[in-house]
Amino acid sequence: MIEPHLRRRGLAELVIGVAILIGGIALAMSSDDDALTAKRFAMVQLLWASGLAAIATAATRLDPRAEMRATNDPRRWIYGELALLFALLYALLMWKVIPNRLPSAMMHLATVPLFTLMMATGTLLGGRFGWWLGVLGGSMVLLSTIVLIARILASAAFLAGVYGAFGKAASTFALVSVALIVELVGILPICQVKFLMTRRGRRAFGV
Repeated sequence: MIEPHLRRRGLAELVIGVAILIGGIALAMSSDDDALTAKRFAMVQLLWASGLAAIATAATRLDPRAEMRATNDPRRWIYGELALLFALLYALLMWKVIPNRLPSAMMHLATVPLFTLMMATGTLLGGRFGWWLGVLGGSMVLLSTIVLIARILASAAFLAGVYGAFGKAASTFALVSVALIVELVGILPICQVKFLMTRRGRRAFGV
């Protein structure tokens, strides 16, 4: 049973976290005409990270389940270290291999390493807060991946419809990139969130 003052505090943190996330999205999408500055990029990343952490804190406070003793499941450490490695790899690829001059697109790409890092942090941190942070981080990676795939497919359809044979060739490469995104970005959060939601996964975090 959650005490009323804790419930009110948790709901307030939830509203604040969602508002911070929306504020980060609004700042990221504010203008594609201006060049992306390091200050704006850092501010958006900070807003997204703070918002997700606030939501995880609220979910931890509002979780009615009783505390349990955490088990020592090696998969927790395997998934956490894999997520950390992939977050660093995504950041390196975004910075060196696939930089984007469109600020909103670059911000969107940046969500993948950021939320993967938060998923890794929660998984390695453990406890109820770590479990919620891992689940929310993985879910945000999946959501970002779905939106990214939708944007690529929309661009492929536009190219094929407007530029004829040349556009169809370009759209073929876009479809190949979708397949690579599913394999390189989508599989890890699916497997990790699935583990976190299982009984053994919850027990590894004492949830």
